[in-house]
Amino acid sequence: MGANAQTTVPTFTSGQVLTADQQNQSARTGVPVFATSVERDAAFGGAGEKVLAEGQLAYLEDSNIVQYYDGSSWATVGPSTPGGLVFVSQQTITAAASFSLPDNTFTSANRSYRVVIDGSCSGDNQAVTLRLRASGSDISLSNYIGGLTAVDTSATARLDGTNSASAFELGTTLSVGFALSMDVYAPEVATTTRWTGTYVGRLTNTAGGAFGGIYNAATQVDSLSIILAGANTFTGVVTTYSYANS
Repeated sequence: MGANAQTTVPTFTSGQVLTADQQNQSARTGVPVFATSVERDAAFGGAGEKVLAEGQLAYLEDSNIVQYYDGSSWATVGPSTPGGLVFVSQQTITAAASFSLPDNTFTSANRSYRVVIDGSCSGDNQAVTLRLRASGSDISLSNYIGGLTAVDTSATARLDGTNSASAFELGTTLSVGFALSMDVYAPEVATTTRWTGTYVGRLTNTAGGAFGGIYNAATQVDSLSIILAGANTFTGVVTTYSYANS
């Protein structure tokens, strides 16, 4: 138990002399703190304890939530689990021609994920490709399908497609500042894995683009690899989040 954790919520009587510990415990926190719901339930209604009544608050250390008593049961203040994007991992990459997310980044606990790549490349206008991974190995079978579109600052456009290839092109490198954000859908479901995203790279001049692809085979995926063409390397930060299910 932490320094603020209690095992009882006392009720003091008229004329009672309070100890320093009793007064300190009341002063340390306005909300009683308990290690678990078991200690919480045992802290009310016993000899010398407060009777549990509507409006009572409690904090639980094991689940890091605040609860209130509604007159018949305990309810949680706000969501009991994080909503929206939930942090999974972050990697610092230094001068790497390729890199992979940690094994088991994608799990069955969440259906979809976001991968954010931010940094720079050692050169310009070289392909940045994706391969999915399973059990520590890249998947290089010819099942990658999808498309890429981009336009640069001189309004030069590029349309490109991937059809039954062994990797999927996400964009092109940029030395002054490369960035890419992609969502990966249902990687841990034994179905086709899909992804969509945007990037800033180089075409003729600095370009912005979008892509979408699919691995056209029912495969459970737990990670992915990013591979730069030519002699290019990437230096920067790769952050992965999961989308909360609720």
